Amino acid sequence: MVKQNMEGIKNLDASVRNMKTDFQKLLVLQNEAIDNNTNIIGDKLTCSDRLKPIFGTNCADILKRYPDTRWKNGVYDIFGLNRTKAVYCDMTTDNGGWTVIQRRVDGSVDFNNNWTEYKNGFGFADHEYWIGNDMLHRLTSQKPQELRVDMERFNGEKAYAVYSQFAVGNETSKYKLEVNGYSGNAGDSLDYNNNMKFSTPDEDNDNYSGSCATEFKSGWWFSSCSHAKPNGQYTDSEKTGYEYVSWKHWKNSWISLKTIKLMIRPRF
Repeated sequence: MVKQNMEGIKNLDASVRNMKTDFQKLLVLQNEAIDNNTNIIGDKLTCSDRLKPIFGTNCADILKRYPDTRWKNGVYDIFGLNRTKAVYCDMTTDNGGWTVIQRRVDGSVDFNNNWTEYKNGFGFADHEYWIGNDMLHRLTSQKPQELRVDMERFNGEKAYAVYSQFAVGNETSKYKLEVNGYSGNAGDSLDYNNNMKFSTPDEDNDNYSGSCATEFKSGWWFSSCSHAKPNGQYTDSEKTGYEYVSWKHWKNSWISLKTIKLMIRPRF
């Protein structure tokens, strides 16, 4: 009986070693395929791409370290607070290297969240998400950053806004916003928010007699509310109203947006 058990253990051990060897061979094949650019589908990285470790401090750093990522938008890992964090990198717009910090595309993620959720981030990096205020502070305190905002209406019109200076303070400062140096064709809807603290429905730091975050069901750098509402209520068709995802200075209108994306990169 003992001899049979020993033989069984030996056979099991051999099977495990064979499985490990097969898996290692699979990793090699997958990584070779990635090097040959055969596993890219559209502008997204497939699951097999993530078998090859690609890391950086931000998306611009990844683009610099791994030049073959140019033109390959998708989810990459950047160094976060004591761990890596999955973020969406725009590697095509204006020479690429943009770390996407916020995105709305279909309303599938709820942005009516509390202070802790906005602090840590929520959503899905390959879809709708908020990167997290702690991560925003870390990224913008490393090097001076620029911000780009891309937006689209339901009729297909597109516009953008670029800010040459964008920084977010730490939690002690209530993630105070610094944003300056507008250019673009969407209008400057962020100037009103400059030097404001971040507010959420459970943490009111605005200049309004009530609570902007509660009224608009979202977190943001509200003053006496805001001309920019990327985190506002999403609509599945064009509507007009200041509670919706909107950018007021684009044609002086509160028309709801179909998509909006905020992204940052170090100033070159």
